Formats: sequence, structure tokens, C-alpha cells
Amino acid sequence: MGLMLSSISAAEAACGAAGLLAAVQLLTPANPIGSSLRLLRQFRSQEKGLTCSGNVENGIDEYNRLHSSDKADERNKEYKSLVNSYYDLATLFYEWGWGQSFHFANRYPSETFAESIRRHEYYLASKLNLSTEASKLKVLDVGCGIGGPMRNICKFNGTDVTGLTLNQYQVDRGNELCNLDPQLGTAKCRSVQGDFMEMPFEDAVYDAAYAIEATCHAPDRVGVYSDISCFETGVYFRLL
Repeated sequence: MGLMLSSISAAEAACGAAGLLAAVQLLTPANPIGSSLRLLRQFRSQEKGLTCSGNVENGIDEYNRLHSSDKADERNKEYKSLVNSYYDLATLFYEWGWGQSFHFANRYPSETFAESIRRHEYYLASKLNLSTEASKLKVLDVGCGIGGPMRNICKFNGTDVTGLTLNQYQVDRGNELCNLDPQLGTAKCRSVQGDFMEMPFEDAVYDAAYAIEATCHAPDRVGVYSDISCFETGVYFRLL
């Protein structure tokens, strides 16, 4: 009798979960089924693009070692390895559960999650002091993830946006998403690999720049904000 009751309870729980999933799929802007199918497809091709593609287990072990270390100096010294190990593992799941923009935003009544994220990014773009000829200007996203914000900002004001991220998998995924968007493509909006502690650009390349919940991970806050030789004199830099 106990086994029968347990089986019935498990079946009821499974039916309830399926019903909830179907309701979310049909009645909300979320797309859990499509997102999960995309996640499974990406699993098949993701590993070859990872920084630790030669040995993923070693990448996991290295992240655990650095993250659990009591020595802050060691973590700061090895920040590239720490960041790459983490985002090799987390990026795919971030996109699955969070979307293409890896940041938070306050949410107004009757506003969807996606709408709150776009509003947050549009507000940021409005504060970059870009002229009405924004399409002729170049903007840098410092720590861009897979580029959700830069794509929305590019659509919002037509400016040319480059996203900088340390992790090569994020670069590849970001550019893939840019090319999948018929309004964009990498001619107008693209990701590049580089370290925002050592900007890999020539002097005076960008007219404005922003960072959204990214530079807080820098090992040296003064270093990341002082390395602005790639910006025009008087450039607007916005931090969210």
C-alpha cells in the first residue's frame, strides 16, 4: 500500500509539473520548452569552443581550486583562469535560464522580465550622450557576456557597438547571435576577445562606453577604470 501511494503521488507530481510547464509555455512570454531544446542542441557543440576544451574536468578542478583558495592575491593573479573556467561552465546555463542579457533590472507592475531588461538597457543608452547621428559613432561594451545589451542598444539608437569579453566561448556565441539577427550582423555589432584590464584597442577608437555588472569582477578597480586610452577625450562612460 505504501508503494502504491508513493507511485500515485509521484505520478500526480509529474502531471502537475507537466501542467505547470504547459501553462508557462502557452500563457507567458517565456519559452521553457524551446529554451531547453536549444540547451540540448548547444551541449553537442559547446565543448570544442571552451577555453578548457582540451580537458573540461581540469577546467572545473582549476576553478574549484582558485575559488576555494584563502589567498586573495592568488585569485587576483590568476583572474584570467578563474574567469574563463567559470564562464566556460556557466554561460550556457545563464542563457538558458536568464536570457541573453546577464544583468538585473527593477521591474514595474505589468511589465514582463524581458521588457524590464530592455528598458534598463535603453535607459543606459540614453545616458551615453550620443548625438542624433549615433549611427556614425562607435560604442564599447566593457564585459559584454554574449552581447544581449549591445544588440538591444544597437537596435535602439543605431550606433556601432563592440563588445569586449575575456571568454572565447562568449565571443563565439555572441557573434553567432548577432549574425542570426536580421537587423544586425557583425558588421554593425560584434564581440571581440580581450581583457578589460589591458584594452586591446588603439587610442581614441570609441566615442562612448558602458559596463553593466561586469567591472565589479576586476582584480584591480583602479586598473580597469584607468585603462581608457581607447576612448576619445571627453568620452561618456556609464556604469550600471
